[in-house]
Amino acid sequence: MNKKLSILSLFLLIFITTNLHCLQKICIIIPAYNEEHRIQKMLDAYLTYFKKLQKKVQVTFIVSANNCSDQTVPICKKIQKNNHNLQILDFKPGGKGFALKQAYLYALQSSYDYIGFVDADLATLPEHFYDLIKQVDGYDGAIASRYKKGAHVWPKRSAFRVISGKAFNWVLKKQFDIPFDDTQCGAKIFSYKTIKLVAPQLQEVGWNCDLEILYLCQKEGKKIKEVPTTWRDQPGSHLELSTKLIKDFLTAPRRIKQNHNSRYCNKKIKKKRQKNKNKNLQCA
Repeated sequence: MNKKLSILSLFLLIFITTNLHCLQKICIIIPAYNEEHRIQKMLDAYLTYFKKLQKKVQVTFIVSANNCSDQTVPICKKIQKNNHNLQILDFKPGGKGFALKQAYLYALQSSYDYIGFVDADLATLPEHFYDLIKQVDGYDGAIASRYKKGAHVWPKRSAFRVISGKAFNWVLKKQFDIPFDDTQCGAKIFSYKTIKLVAPQLQEVGWNCDLEILYLCQKEGKKIKEVPTTWRDQPGSHLELSTKLIKDFLTAPRRIKQNHNSRYCNKKIKKKRQKNKNKNLQCA
């Protein structure tokens, strides 16, 4: 009898261990700048939703606070007391790009299958971020899109915002030769290997970090899937249209290219030299 129980226990242990191993380990980064009025609602929604899915995915959340001068960090620490899967990083230098890069590098110290990020305004509901997780398998990354066919944006945007958004992405397509309809949507997820490759290279400290990471993925030959999403525009955005912002967006493509092209040019030359060297060895 004891022998039968031991065998049964062994099989049960193997079954549990195997299922735990099969769970996808996901890290979701939430860059946050003065989000005291929205971060509680956002975290409650995501923590509650993914807790229900803990038999399918194991999710860790990292709030990456950047230069906050309000109660964002104290609110997060209060929520953290009852949520062991919530981690908090607090940086004094500002910028979404800076906060994202530092959080990526921090996340790389742990073992995840995928590392993604989502904006703190709850424009992307947790179930729609989960859509990215479900569709990223077989790809190096998946990004949410507000402009791809099948997407839903609520409330309906003005014609000016739709046209300006599509025009901006059209310019980016031409300048970067990238296939994406929406580079700036604040919900993206990438494989651990992809983040390990591109995160150390990131230099954009502001809002153009979305564009930079997609450009680097393109240069590295990564396969990224664009997924039509449901997006809810939220009041209180920190991204306000201004001459400075427009100028920054317009100059970003050239700046990003200049920052990275020399590296990829040298990489291409090195690869060509190695190819010629191998060819000469074969001839010999």
